[in-house]
Amino acid sequence: MNPVIDTLAAGDALSRETEMLAQVAATPEVRHLWLWQSPRALVAPRKLSHKPEFAAAAEGLRADGWPVFLRATGGDVTPQGPGVVNVTHVYAVPPTKAFDMQAEYDRLCRPIEAALGPGASRGWQPGAFCDGAHNVQWAGRKFAGTAMRFRPCRIDKTRYAVLAHALMLFTPPKPDAIAAINRFLAAIEEDRVIRDDAHTGLPDGVSPKTFVDRLRAAFDAVVP
Repeated sequence: MNPVIDTLAAGDALSRETEMLAQVAATPEVRHLWLWQSPRALVAPRKLSHKPEFAAAAEGLRADGWPVFLRATGGDVTPQGPGVVNVTHVYAVPPTKAFDMQAEYDRLCRPIEAALGPGASRGWQPGAFCDGAHNVQWAGRKFAGTAMRFRPCRIDKTRYAVLAHALMLFTPPKPDAIAAINRFLAAIEEDRVIRDDAHTGLPDGVSPKTFVDRLRAAFDAVVP
């Protein structure tokens, strides 16, 4: 597995995730653990593209230097750019195990919590972008947001290929990123406001390299 954090456009990264999921669905013995980052952009769930205001909102953000990309997982609008690192874990659930969404989210969140150390928790964070029950928090603020896709494996329909993704804030989101999300939400008439102070970055004294080393080891420990 690649030890570095890849840098590529958000749209290309989302396409690569789709390819990884298709590969594991076809070959369940394959597993991917991929860390990546992209230039600044917004990523929105595909459902928002059906709103009548979407096209004009996306064009306005693109003109301001915030291109909008669509993803197949649910959730809400999220930023990409400086300080944001994504982890994508793609694997197949064993054939003798029934698919359990909660268990798979736990498999995604536990390595991030372990890499953060004492003070990590999980749950809703009012005011955070893409808020959800499976946020990973550090010291009471959002550090990571999570999303998931799954599909039956082609050669064994009792097995499921899982694409588990987390967006991690190595540094707190920049004010311009929060402002871009809020402009986009207002433009598509979504009634919520994102706050800077709902988010955090890596714990003090934990370097990106130390965190990534811990993270990889923790993910390897939860392989199904």
